[in-house]
Amino acid sequence: MDLENLRYKTIKEVSEWIEAGQICPEELTHFYLEKISSDPKSKDVFTEVLKNSALDSAKESKKRAKRGMRKGILDGIPISVKDLADIAGHLTRGGSSLTDTKKAKKNAVFVEKLYSEGVIILGKTHMTELAFSGLGLNPATATPPNPLNEKLVSGGSSSGSAVSVSRNYCLASIGSDTGGSVRIPAAWNNLVGLKTTHNIIDLTGVLKLCPSFDTLGPICKSVEDSHFLFDAMTNANFQKPTKLKPENFKFLVIKNMFFENIDNDINNSFNIAIEKIIQSGATVEYKNLSEIDSAFEISKTVFPAEAYGIWHHEIEKNPEKMFVPIRERFRSGRDIAACDYIFSLHKLLELRMSFLKKVDGFDAILAPTSPIKPPSITQLLDDHDFFTEKNLLALRNTRIANSLNLCALTLPTKTDFSGLMLMGRPNSEVELMSIGLSIEKIK
Repeated sequence: MDLENLRYKTIKEVSEWIEAGQICPEELTHFYLEKISSDPKSKDVFTEVLKNSALDSAKESKKRAKRGMRKGILDGIPISVKDLADIAGHLTRGGSSLTDTKKAKKNAVFVEKLYSEGVIILGKTHMTELAFSGLGLNPATATPPNPLNEKLVSGGSSSGSAVSVSRNYCLASIGSDTGGSVRIPAAWNNLVGLKTTHNIIDLTGVLKLCPSFDTLGPICKSVEDSHFLFDAMTNANFQKPTKLKPENFKFLVIKNMFFENIDNDINNSFNIAIEKIIQSGATVEYKNLSEIDSAFEISKTVFPAEAYGIWHHEIEKNPEKMFVPIRERFRSGRDIAACDYIFSLHKLLELRMSFLKKVDGFDAILAPTSPIKPPSITQLLDDHDFFTEKNLLALRNTRIANSLNLCALTLPTKTDFSGLMLMGRPNSEVELMSIGLSIEKIK
């Protein structure tokens, strides 16, 4: 078996090989570890490779497979984890030199759940500084170059997570998404990314950014794979997504804001995807909704206020250690009054209820994941104003789902860097993934 073909294989396919005895978890893990160690570019993807624990996990998984006692579909599957999650005995860096240098005493709750399913964690991945950028650039630690064009960024903040999958270092990765940090790198690496509803996955043991909006989610190669990981991290025994008939779907495209300053190729790719969805029998309606613009404006207050509130002590102790545009984005929350923050947060809760009433009857909202392609690494480093402009634009579309507490899924299209985003009601991940399964191959 040519293991290089794993690049094109999903978790389900590899798990079936393990079940049939065609490959063992130990062989699989050795392959990935060798691939990582032999590729100089991997140092810009992984902050740390967990070789010993990965091999130990693989040996145990191999024993279970031989006895016909696998824990489930994820048993023996190698993945990576974004370096903002605690793994016992290892540092949690958060893409920054400001973080605590003490090793974690125990695993993050979601990490423990993955281990309990037999998942093999190969390593922790690089990310943007304290997760507060959607571009994937990090001069403070490392910038994972985009495998599709290494002169470009890979999207953030879960940059290393996406690149670890697209460079075939592992089968999937777990990232975080506060404003788009799973979906943007997934889209810019032609992958699937799931943004989950706030608090549906336990965040204990995960570095905070904006506690009212932080979420975890998988980056992988298929909608089905995203469900396997989502199910493992929640342990809630959700119903499995089911492929549905597209002619039963009713979708909404919200016209305002999502298409402003959009790249022509991305706009064309979105329109082609919508046309194919319509041809499959689905209904698509177009509307303007004022809640979108209002939520976006409010996010300019609540996100920086929470981020600076969480990190201001560390930032102001050593401000010179931070990349200037990210430091100043944090500091934009410094002068936001508590009364303005609380008012904005309550206003956002009202908008969420109003929005859900207006989209009642639609199965999902469709939008381009990001309106732009990944910018040049060099230009972002050289021009801080350019960085700020592109960062806010990259995050604009995705941040709406976080602001309104929607779950969201990005699917790759036929055009590189161009994701199709589906947004659904809070806690409707299974329904959203069922829709994703149905349109995954037709868009």
